[in-house]
Amino acid sequence: MTRDTTPTDRTEAKRSHSRRRVLALGATAGAGALGGCLTDAGSDVVSEGDADGDSGGEAGGGADGGAADDGDGGAAPSLPRVEDPPAATYVPTHFEAMRRLDPVEAGEYLLEPMVTYPHRFWNVTGDRVEAAAPTEDHDVHLMVTVRDAETGRILPAATGLQVTVGREGESGTPTAPWPMVSQEMGFHFGDNLSLDGDGTYEATVRVGAVDARKTGAFAGRFAEPATGSFTFQYDQAFRESVIGDIVYVEEESDWGARGAMANGAVGRGGGRSYGDAGRDGPDHVDAQRQDTERDHRGEPRWEARVGDRRYGTYWRPPEEGELPPAAHLPGRLQGEPVVGDALLAASLLPPGSRFVDRDERYLAVSPRTPYNRSMLPMAAIDYAVRRDGGVVASGALDAALDDAVGYHYGTPLADAASGDELTLSVTTAPNVSRHAGYETALLETGDVSLTLEVGE
Repeated sequence: MTRDTTPTDRTEAKRSHSRRRVLALGATAGAGALGGCLTDAGSDVVSEGDADGDSGGEAGGGADGGAADDGDGGAAPSLPRVEDPPAATYVPTHFEAMRRLDPVEAGEYLLEPMVTYPHRFWNVTGDRVEAAAPTEDHDVHLMVTVRDAETGRILPAATGLQVTVGREGESGTPTAPWPMVSQEMGFHFGDNLSLDGDGTYEATVRVGAVDARKTGAFAGRFAEPATGSFTFQYDQAFRESVIGDIVYVEEESDWGARGAMANGAVGRGGGRSYGDAGRDGPDHVDAQRQDTERDHRGEPRWEARVGDRRYGTYWRPPEEGELPPAAHLPGRLQGEPVVGDALLAASLLPPGSRFVDRDERYLAVSPRTPYNRSMLPMAAIDYAVRRDGGVVASGALDAALDDAVGYHYGTPLADAASGDELTLSVTTAPNVSRHAGYETALLETGDVSLTLEVGE
């Protein structure tokens, strides 16, 4: 259902705010001012239990004990945040504004750089969530999306990525940006950086090898590092444009609602998303129709707009997701269970597929964020297949990258039959950093079980 943001078109069934207060300090004046930022109280380090917004701790998830999404001054604008957000993917208070630069080729990779104002994000290590608030020394938040230069598809490239930034023609300071997931940008790398005043800056990006098994059109590729460079201007005009272009979610009662901003990065980079990959061939079985009317929680989907910006739980078609819809995965879809708001789309491919060397079946598990279907690397997932009370097969799923499936976790299965019980165990939640809207979600570990349907 599509709606505008006027209060008359609201239904209580779509969202609940009984346990959530909206913090709007610093939201007036169109976020047009720099500096004058509030300083957060309390600790920026929270445990998994404190991050879910229910613990009452002094640094809970998106609230962090303070009133606005700011740091200690400098170039970071004072923006409103949601206090006590749900332990789930939620709608932030605003759409981020940024300057997208021209893509740069680096060997087999295509680098898509973006520069914006410094802002808060959250780092995840094990079961620890640590807020990284901008300081008065930070001037920009620099982001890079890494794509395949041939197809334009987003790559995890989780090893060895380094960015060196300095004034044009001068040596710079190397940094290792964080692998991140954002509702509007999907999976990328980014960090808050300090500059040396106004001027033209050059950034050199070194991309390491993709640390995953490659299959399909990606087999044998992305094994060597590569380097690419780009320049950007930092001055008053840049600062005014990236802050002045911030777009607020006008209906404040939608702040903190379960849902997500549309991913504006999909379709960029001159290529396709994984979601619109061809579905022809013997591996594909359309096991079930994707539910476009209800979300993964069984709730009716909803959509809202601010101008041409969309958000909500509405169904994203294949071309609007970073990964394919579950029903578009090759093989027979076994289900899409949920652990900590992360969807685990599980598919079983028939014997002899390109994913195996022998006459085995292949189990592919594709973790993704809800709604936008962004990839979730840096997790650990175990599996076990049980039959008649005994374990037929068990072990750890291996990280893999395929041109149609995308980043996933998989294993060959020599013995699988209809009626077998498949247990998937998330032993390590995705250790990727998060922008606002994801910092209280995708944090849990646990087990889910499915009954296998092998087919012919």
